[in-house]
Amino acid sequence: MTPSRTALWATAAGAVLAIGISSLALSAGNPVEERQATMKHVGQTMKESAAFTSAATPFDAAKVKTLMDGLGADAKKLHGLYPAGSGADPKTAADPKVWENKADFDKRLAEMGTLAAAAGKATSAESFKPAFAAVGASCKSCHDIYRKKKAA
Repeated sequence: MTPSRTALWATAAGAVLAIGISSLALSAGNPVEERQATMKHVGQTMKESAAFTSAATPFDAAKVKTLMDGLGADAKKLHGLYPAGSGADPKTAADPKVWENKADFDKRLAEMGTLAAAAGKATSAESFKPAFAAVGASCKSCHDIYRKKKAA
């Protein structure tokens, strides 16, 4: 290849690489939007699960396990949705304390996953109620510290 052809190929290869990297970055998504969608899913899962603590809804161990497994998966997913710098997004409800004390925040997410796994092993409404209450308390403790307070 002549020097000019080599330069042309190198330029073309660089352009293709740049387009590929840009596409990859765009497909990665917005962590704020992803964590908000995941948190909405967590809220829906908690609402669905709460029904099994009432006598009005017959306990379904298989459904409870599926719901709690999903909650555990969401807890794991959330770990990666709080990258440094994402707290600057004006749409975030995450308090800056998330990044100031990331180790505690991550520990609480892991605890939520562990508690969800334990709740998913319930075989009756009587055993699910306290296990589910522990999951809810875990969620609340994190929101109390790491979620921005809504303006009154």
